[in-house]
Amino acid sequence: MKQPILVATDFSARTDRAIDRAFLLADQLDGEVVLAHVLEHKPGKPVDTAQLDRAVKDVLPGDGADTRIIYPEGRIGEAIHDAAEQLGAAIIVMGVARYNSIGDYFLGTAVDHVLRHCAQPVLVVKKRPRGPYRRIGVATDFSQTSLEALKQAARLFPETPLHLIHAYRVPFEGLQKAEYVKDQVRDAEAKVFAEFMASVPEDIAARVTTHLVYGDPHRGIASTVVEEDLDLLVLGSHGESGFRHATLGSQANALLGYSAIDTIVISPVRA
Repeated sequence: MKQPILVATDFSARTDRAIDRAFLLADQLDGEVVLAHVLEHKPGKPVDTAQLDRAVKDVLPGDGADTRIIYPEGRIGEAIHDAAEQLGAAIIVMGVARYNSIGDYFLGTAVDHVLRHCAQPVLVVKKRPRGPYRRIGVATDFSQTSLEALKQAARLFPETPLHLIHAYRVPFEGLQKAEYVKDQVRDAEAKVFAEFMASVPEDIAARVTTHLVYGDPHRGIASTVVEEDLDLLVLGSHGESGFRHATLGSQANALLGYSAIDTIVISPVRA
């Protein structure tokens, strides 16, 4: 039985990208697309389902004949959460609320709610899809949560190369400018990285290219994304407070917002 890939739409151009990506994922993961448009109408107010059906068909690629369409009711974030649970969705796909000229992706309250409360992996689509994901970056801080995120990414995309990225800095760098200090810190980080890789299952490790980069998580990971031409970034979340407490600490929120590529947040509940 194919696992549902739940994608939400408000009929805007931004969510069109999410829909197109959901259909590519269905082919890549052998899943079934379930398209959800949340009805936020007041109780008792009639809904023109025929008009909704026409609007849905306009955003579907092709004729959409085999696409399951649902109209959950309530607040958007809560309704998507409930629909994902009822469907047993394998992944939730959403678009950003808006994008501004300085490279900031504003996620919006609906995406924020889903990231905070849903156990399923949540894919935030930013780029117009051009094809299946070809190279995937996975951020790590060497925690168990980031290990589980790597395993989940490997399960979701069993044929795709994985790039494991860890960014580091010299503590109190302004007071320790000697080059040998930086070398010592790098050697220590490399040792921990090797120990972390030893805990990765062999079949996954064989697909992983490691990147130990100097800089804060935001800049270090962003530079690797560009250098390696990655098209998907994976972040692990601690779950209890959602993505704002992701494994990369306070930088994760900025990374998710400013990352120029599609980003998937994986909760340890499902990892």
